[in-house]
Amino acid sequence: MFKILGIIKRPVGMDFEAFKTWWLTEHAPKVQRWPGLVRYHINLATSPDQAFDGVAEVWFESRAAMEAVFDTAEGQRARDGATATASSIAILMTEEHVIVE
Repeated sequence: MFKILGIIKRPVGMDFEAFKTWWLTEHAPKVQRWPGLVRYHINLATSPDQAFDGVAEVWFESRAAMEAVFDTAEGQRARDGATATASSIAILMTEEHVIVE
């Protein structure tokens, strides 16, 4: 499996609860429209005092599908929205290696 991992910190001045609402109700629907999407998980921090507020996992069957997503209008909209809303963001394109099933 191939995954895009997005690690995000909310913007300075944005309430933690407002950020979670934005991610789940505004950003997630954009990602759900990505071509080739197999699975999508949002992992939110349990408290607002952590270095990051959450990690998203977006799963694809192939490396090609994962790498091509940001060339689509849907991929660009989601990336632009996340970049504009985050004070810090890291996007990693990864290949999964399962150690414990």
